[in-house]
Amino acid sequence: MSEKEFLDAYEQHSDAIYRHCYFRVYNEDLAKDLVQETFIKTWKYICEGKEIKSLKAFLYRVAVNLIIDHSRKKVTLVMDDLKEKEASLRLYSMESSMIDNFETKEIIAMLDVLDEKYRQVIVMRYIDQLSPPEIADVLKISTNAVSVKLNYALKKLREVIKEKYHES
Repeated sequence: MSEKEFLDAYEQHSDAIYRHCYFRVYNEDLAKDLVQETFIKTWKYICEGKEIKSLKAFLYRVAVNLIIDHSRKKVTLVMDDLKEKEASLRLYSMESSMIDNFETKEIIAMLDVLDEKYRQVIVMRYIDQLSPPEIADVLKISTNAVSVKLNYALKKLREVIKEKYHES
């Protein structure tokens, strides 16, 4: 892969990788750092002459690993950026009945109730718009396992929304 091809890939994928990182760490500066580190590690990997079959999946895999590494360091993650901003965030295709009844920020806050492994697949599918096979490639699990996790996560999210809706 040439330097120009890599720069083109950066232009094409950096925003999506940033969104993914942001919705995992809820901190703009940290998300930017993770994106930068993702592309640096990927470029070094390419420079070592190693082959990458799917650059998009590889970038997500690197980003996911960096997020995991960061969380293992027990650094305090801040949600203030998300809570303070009025910028409207879009969830692309999550079930419209969920979105109709709640503000996007409320749904994102409800994602925190889910276990990390379930929140991760929801973010990848509905915010990052990755297909189940792409998610499977990133997480190194089967497409079937992705579908099971997505179904379970959506079921849990519906329960959380139902509880919230009945409290109001």
